[in-house]
Amino acid sequence: MFGAAGTLGYLAGAGLAPRIGDARKPERTATDETLGHNARLLSDLRDLPADAGLPYDWVVVHHTAAESATLEGIDRYHRNHFGDPLGAEYHFVIGNGRREPMGRILAARWRHQAWAAHLFHPERAPASIAVCLIGNFHERELPAPMANSLVELLATLLARRDLPVARISEHRTVDRRLTACPGRHYMGIADDVRDRVARKISLAAGAM
Repeated sequence: MFGAAGTLGYLAGAGLAPRIGDARKPERTATDETLGHNARLLSDLRDLPADAGLPYDWVVVHHTAAESATLEGIDRYHRNHFGDPLGAEYHFVIGNGRREPMGRILAARWRHQAWAAHLFHPERAPASIAVCLIGNFHERELPAPMANSLVELLATLLARRDLPVARISEHRTVDRRLTACPGRHYMGIADDVRDRVARKISLAAGAM
């Protein structure tokens, strides 16, 4: 589960099936500021030239397993424990409303346009971008605003590289018994997330 000149941003999400999380609680609501931030980040990603940035072929989903993680803390931990001067081994992080705003997409290693050591068996998903959800989704369901942000980010990343949804994977899928990341609750909705990403890409293509 551990793991550029990128940009920061926020996104507006569509409605979710109930099993992806309950968005009714106030702490599970993304603010307008967060949605605007995500929209700017995603717009910047879409506006990058086709040959700009890392030439990734996969996107792999992780979770932190720690509910109170922050990007600053992840940076510090990975720098100190893995000896990586660039810090976070995730390219993007999505906040859970504890210490990072609910649903906020944060550019992490993407800022440095560097590959990340986020897999035990990188040969199973070479040239991969790591997206990390803050929280423990082995113990609880993914909140709707986080799922919305994830879908928007995945759709944007795949569309700019013209990759199929089959190139979305999870840490557990890649490294199998070596990890439960991103948790059993996320694994239970992984196909739903891929379906939503495919629909969003298809709708965007149809609107062009």
